[in-house]
Amino acid sequence: MGVLGVQIVITMVTASLMTKIGPFMSFARWILTSSGLVRYMHPSDEDLKPMAILPPQTRKKGPIYKKDRNGHGANGGVDNTFYVPKQNDLQLETTQVTLADVVQLRFFTEYQWLLDFSLYTLFVYFITEVYILFFPTRSAQEVDLSMVWCALAVGFAFKILVSLNKLYFGGEETGERSLVICMGFAYLLLSMAILIVNENILETGLDEAYASFNESAASFLAENTGLESSGPASKLVLKFFLALWCGSIGALFTFPGLRMARMHWDVLSYTDNKFATIILHTAFVSPLFLTCMWIKPLSRDYLTSRSFKGMSAPL
Repeated sequence: MGVLGVQIVITMVTASLMTKIGPFMSFARWILTSSGLVRYMHPSDEDLKPMAILPPQTRKKGPIYKKDRNGHGANGGVDNTFYVPKQNDLQLETTQVTLADVVQLRFFTEYQWLLDFSLYTLFVYFITEVYILFFPTRSAQEVDLSMVWCALAVGFAFKILVSLNKLYFGGEETGERSLVICMGFAYLLLSMAILIVNENILETGLDEAYASFNESAASFLAENTGLESSGPASKLVLKFFLALWCGSIGALFTFPGLRMARMHWDVLSYTDNKFATIILHTAFVSPLFLTCMWIKPLSRDYLTSRSFKGMSAPL
C-alpha cells in the first residue's frame, strides 16, 4: 500500500472519530469547562445593602414622586433603590465555568469546531509523517492528504476571522472599522517592503518557487497548446498579490492581536510566580522568534553554516 492509500485510511478513521466521538468528547469544550476556569458570581441585593449609601435627596414635584408614611409610592410599590460606591471591599464568590455558561456565547460553535478540527489535523499530519519516515516510498505524483487537512484548517480559521471582522463593518462606525482599514494598509506597506528584500537576507524561498512554477507552467503550455512562454505571471504581479494577501491577514488579526495583548497583561497582573512570568513572556514573544528564523544571517548562517568555538560542526 502506498502513502496515498495509508492517508486515505487515516482520513477515514479520523472522520469516523470526528462523527462518533466528537459530540461527546471535545478538547475545546474541555479547555473551557474542565480545566479549572472559574467565573465570578454577581452579588445579590442582600450582599450589597450593608455597604449601600443613602440616595441623594432630590426635590421633585408630581404625584409619581409622592410617598405615604409606609414608604410606598403613588403606584403602590415600595422604593427599593439604593446606591453602592464603586470602591468597596465586597468579595465576589467564584464558581466553575460550565457548559451552560459558554454555550450561549457568540462564536462558541465556531471555536469548538476549529479547535477540534485542528487537533484532528495534527493527528493526521503526525501519523502521515511517521509513516513516511519509516516507509519512504512516496511517489512524486501522489497527493499529500495531510496538506489538504492543514489547508482546510487554515481556511476555517480565515473564515472565522472574516466573520468576526464583519461585525465591525456591519454596525455603526465607532472607530473599529477605521482601525481595521488603517492596519490593513499598514501591513500592506510593510509586506511590500519585506518582499523587495534580497533572498540572501530574507529566506522566503519565493524566487525558487517562482522559477519552478514558471518552468513547469511553460513546459505545460508548450506541450499542450504549442505556445512558447516564459511563464504565466510576472514576479512583480505575484509579489503584489502576495502583499495584498498579507495585508488582509494583518487587518483580520488587528483586534484578535489587541485582545491577546490585553489578556497577557491581565494574566501578568494576577501572577506573582517568576517562573510562570517567564513562561508567559516566552509564549508572548515566541511568534517573533519564529519570524526571526526567516532571516538568513540569524538562522541559517548561525545554525547550519557557522561552527562555534570548541565545536566541530554547526548546530
